[in-house]
Amino acid sequence: MKKRTGTCLFYSKQEDKFLKRLVEMLGPVLIGVKPSEVLSFPMHDDKIDIKIEKVKKHIGCCKKIQYKMFIYKNKSIKILFYNSKSLDVCLRDKRNQKFLKNLGYPKDYTMESYLDFLINKIKAGKIPDEIGVFLGYPLKDIIGFIGHPSLKLTKINGWRVYGDSRLSDKKFSEFSKAKNTVRNLLNQYTPEKVLLYV
Repeated sequence: MKKRTGTCLFYSKQEDKFLKRLVEMLGPVLIGVKPSEVLSFPMHDDKIDIKIEKVKKHIGCCKKIQYKMFIYKNKSIKILFYNSKSLDVCLRDKRNQKFLKNLGYPKDYTMESYLDFLINKIKAGKIPDEIGVFLGYPLKDIIGFIGHPSLKLTKINGWRVYGDSRLSDKKFSEFSKAKNTVRNLLNQYTPEKVLLYV
């Protein structure tokens, strides 16, 4: 019996490490400086069921993060985590909407329809370049990545930066500060508390 208890405690510690790492990665989304994040969970992971249950249980209780889960190429489960307020602001931006509508996104915007459109593209087997809009990257960097001739690669700092790097540097700094803030909170509180009270 003691051996079983020891095993249970071990699994609990493993799950806590997973949840702590997950909350840290989602820190910028939780705080609201990044509209979304996509994470992939390989099907061959023998702990995938435990991890997915943790996501459902803990992220499902978080008021600031929603998620959509889907299978990608029968090799992984992808989860798009998003902060609905931040994502809505990002997707309502006129330049972002014009760009997305030119790629076939619905003419009448709703966050749900745009998320569904993106996810259906991913389910079809390819991660589309415009996912950068949903992730909060500057539009100029997405257009540069697609190959616009006037935008030259300046550097790589979390993503490929094209043209003037000031806006990109500001975004990267916001994302990093949010991640550090959540990391510091996780040193003081459990991941469950951070998810509920940030």
